[in-house]
Amino acid sequence: MTQVLPLEVRFLKRFARRLHQAGVPAHQLEGMVETIANRLNYKCEIWSSPTAVFLTLRGKEDDEDHQHIPMQLIRLEPATTNLADTSELYDMGEALIKGRLSLEQAFNALKKPCGKLYPEWLRMLSGGLISGSFALMLSSGWMGAATAAVAGLAVGLLYANAGKALRAGGMEAIAAMLVTLMVYAVNSLLNGLNPPGIIMSGLIVLMPGLSLTIAVTELSTEHLSSGSARLAGALIVLLKLSLGVLIGTVIAEWLGWDRGGMHSLAATAPPDWIQWPALLLSALSFAVIFNVRLQDFYLAVIAAVVGYLVSRGGAMLGGVEFGVLVAALVLALLGNGLGRALRLPAALVRVPGIILLVPGSLGYRTVTNVLVHGEPTSQDTALLVGTMVIALVGGLLIGNTLMPPRRFL
Repeated sequence: MTQVLPLEVRFLKRFARRLHQAGVPAHQLEGMVETIANRLNYKCEIWSSPTAVFLTLRGKEDDEDHQHIPMQLIRLEPATTNLADTSELYDMGEALIKGRLSLEQAFNALKKPCGKLYPEWLRMLSGGLISGSFALMLSSGWMGAATAAVAGLAVGLLYANAGKALRAGGMEAIAAMLVTLMVYAVNSLLNGLNPPGIIMSGLIVLMPGLSLTIAVTELSTEHLSSGSARLAGALIVLLKLSLGVLIGTVIAEWLGWDRGGMHSLAATAPPDWIQWPALLLSALSFAVIFNVRLQDFYLAVIAAVVGYLVSRGGAMLGGVEFGVLVAALVLALLGNGLGRALRLPAALVRVPGIILLVPGSLGYRTVTNVLVHGEPTSQDTALLVGTMVIALVGGLLIGNTLMPPRRFL
């Protein structure tokens, strides 16, 4: 005979599910659930991974050897970052703890499914704009930027129309092969393109730079299981992207598309100032991709501009790694400071800011150099990737130590 779980347990279970679906890292998810459980007079032991959450709950006065509530297993799929839902869940948890919201009201509010604020066509368009802007920031020329934008839009169309089974399988490899063939097809007509840089720009939305950063952060905070699983997933994505580029490059060489065309239109270079509107456009487009609420868009823009400027200034003073370290430190301080002042999640600043620090694209370049070009010096790039990720995570951790993120208590 089944028995209905207490409302507190049902709420905590659903709240943990929604936090996971919003892409909240393990160390933050576990801390939030434990804090709310404590205020609901429950002792909570929680374990989170990219594909599951385990909850063990008992009343504060219950004997540990007499467990009346069975362990709760929540089986989930790896989630993408949803900053709008993250903000709403933070607000809900704080309102519940401070008595502005009853447990019944909070539980009913969680019945609303985790969704997207923006239509699919706008998300696809944003992906194309990110690719084109990134190509401009890499000085790929007007035609290179246009090619990257079309490639990014094609990736969005592919993902929007692919089935669930395909998205869970080799979708990254198929997308990378498609982008590679598109870039080399344009290269066969125009002279002066930089195919490797344009291919990377076209695939920038699929680069697992954020996943790599979260994985190393979780490992650094001793969430070893979740961090290891997330790190393995990010590396697999890099391998699938590089495999797709390898297949596309081989086909392009068979077709003779690797040789530049006769027209030199691709060599037209944009002015230096174009990187600033490109940076702004990238920040706004990433805000759409990460489902940022309209009232929080300014935070995404501030984070992107500050992260980019500080990383460039730091790189001039002490190299690329130092620039990433200082940028991550400043973003952590800025995110936690604004989070405390505005009662918002620090992720609204941290995520848009660090996404342009590109550890994922460097990792992609490393694996691609090995698979496609067979370059013996790829270990140098791999070392740079590791150093950049460590610098990025180190800056975030130091910033969180100097100014801890806001808490419910």
